[in-house]
Formats: sequence, C-alpha cells, structure tokens
Amino acid sequence: MPSETDAASAVGAQNGSARKVRVLVVGVGNILLKDEGVGVHVAKKLLETALPGDVEVIDCGTCGLDILLLYKEVEKLIVVDATRAGHKAGTIYKAVLSAGEIQRPAQLLGGGADSRISLHQVGLTEALAAANTLNQTPKEIVIIGVEPGECNWGLELTGPVARSVPEVVNKVLEEI
Repeated sequence: MPSETDAASAVGAQNGSARKVRVLVVGVGNILLKDEGVGVHVAKKLLETALPGDVEVIDCGTCGLDILLLYKEVEKLIVVDATRAGHKAGTIYKAVLSAGEIQRPAQLLGGGADSRISLHQVGLTEALAAANTLNQTPKEIVIIGVEPGECNWGLELTGPVARSVPEVVNKVLEEI
C-alpha cells in the first residue's frame, strides 16, 4: 500500500503534467479503525467508476499536511471523511466552503488567537487553514462526512456506515 507521501507526490506530478485536474476527490481516514476509514472506502468505490478526465480521486489515508500538496491547483476539492457530530451511525453530512470561510486552527479548536497546536495533531481543518493562509485554497471545498459507529481495531465498516457508502458515492458524483 502506498504511503500518504507517495500519494501526494503522485498527484503533484500529475498536476504538473499536461493533464489539468479540475476536481480532486480525497478519501481521508484510517482503514485499520473500522468506520474511521469510510473516506478511503468511498475513494476506492469511486476509483471503480468511470469519471471525467479532469477528475482525480486519491486515497489519502491519514495524510495530515501532505494534503496541501494535493490540491494546490484544483478548482474544487471534495473531501470524504468520518465526522462525529452526535447523530446515528451512517448519517451523512455535507458542507460547502469557500476560501474566506476557512477558520484558523486555533478558532477551529475553540482556542483564542494565541492558541497553539502541535504539528503532530494536524488534521484536515488545520491543513485547510494553512492552505488558506498560503493563498492555495481551491475556489470551492465540499466536505462530505459520515457519522462513524465504531472506531476501534478492525478493517470492516459497521453495517450502518457500510450502507451509507453508495449514497456518499452518489453525493460525490453529483458534485463533480
């Protein structure tokens, strides 16, 4: 299985080639932790689907700041990830953001302007905020989240989350 850095390098090379990637779909998550890996499972399903030539799908795993390398020149970024919001397992959420709506990491974590975070705790929100600071944010960012049921050791999604995958795939296809 390729590492997150390998994935970032591969997309970076493709973005630099003659092929222009307009939409980048990134599946995020840890497949070793059951429902935490839902984004990766969705990415794998999308890779089995016929997509337009200007759409790229990446299994980003737990890539952290490497995600910055993936979407430097795309118009639209679609991220699929497990999202805990306190609803039933398998519930699907969708948020559409523009560059101006991305908060700084301290604000996302509920801290003040002087709050600090560790580089070892960098996730999607911190990566997006860093990209925004560097003026490298896509015009549109769509985040599709799925409420996880279990995030303990195991390779399979739980029933409710597995049943949500086809609908998540359809939501991504609608965004493309």
